[in-house]
Amino acid sequence: MTTSNIRIIFQDIDGCLNPADGEAFGVTPDWEPSNNQISMLDAINTELNQSSVEHFVINTGRPWGLVQNLAKHFTSPKARYFLVEHACALYDRQNDTYLDCAQMAAANGLDALVTRYQNIGHIHVLFDWYRDQGMAQLEAHYQVPLPPVDKQANLSFRIPDGVDGEALLQQIESLASDQLAPEHIQPLLFLRSDNYIDILPGIHKLDGIHLLSAHLRIDLDHALAVGDYLNDIPAFEEFHRVFCPANAHPQIKALTRSKGADGEVAEQSYGLAVLELLKQM
Repeated sequence: MTTSNIRIIFQDIDGCLNPADGEAFGVTPDWEPSNNQISMLDAINTELNQSSVEHFVINTGRPWGLVQNLAKHFTSPKARYFLVEHACALYDRQNDTYLDCAQMAAANGLDALVTRYQNIGHIHVLFDWYRDQGMAQLEAHYQVPLPPVDKQANLSFRIPDGVDGEALLQQIESLASDQLAPEHIQPLLFLRSDNYIDILPGIHKLDGIHLLSAHLRIDLDHALAVGDYLNDIPAFEEFHRVFCPANAHPQIKALTRSKGADGEVAEQSYGLAVLELLKQM
């Protein structure tokens, strides 16, 4: 894959920035990276500063509260923007503010994105249903707690140990479809990541790529998407230039290879793959 013309990287976190042994990042608000994790993050930050890349955009399903302790190790000014909650929200670290995604989409003539960002209201209906009915029904079925992650724009909860994530995903989609009006279900995307069930308001990481690239006036031919797991499928199916580490899910590897010269499956795993990628730039 040619990397010399890449100006912006859209970078996943979990499975992509971990140290060489795959040590998982924490999932609680008080989590702090370990020394092992910090060493990898600092090394990536150093290579980022030395590369020709102009923007390094974290594009993750995590909310900002589960990103900020990791983000402080990306001191490079190139790491200004953070697409969080599967691109349902865009945080500008330089100005310490969330940007209005619907307004940005309108300003850049992205009419379809305007509509999808306005669909966030449907997720609030889902929030209410899950709090009042859905969570209790799922917990009674699986006999484990399933509290939602503290997010603003998508519903996520951790897949408990020993629970089949695909079956859990099908179960909540079936319950929600049976108990909510079709107009509230139709815009939603039901996905799973490494450890989470994620329900999105018809917005996914690819939308964030289109939105921020347009805002920064960067042609999509100069953008690269980096990911590793099933929640990256919408982006890896439709975006033309993608990169994944050796530890990526087989479906992500297959989609990456399907891009030919515009897709690369790294020989290295986790953060080592990103380090090698940046060294080529």
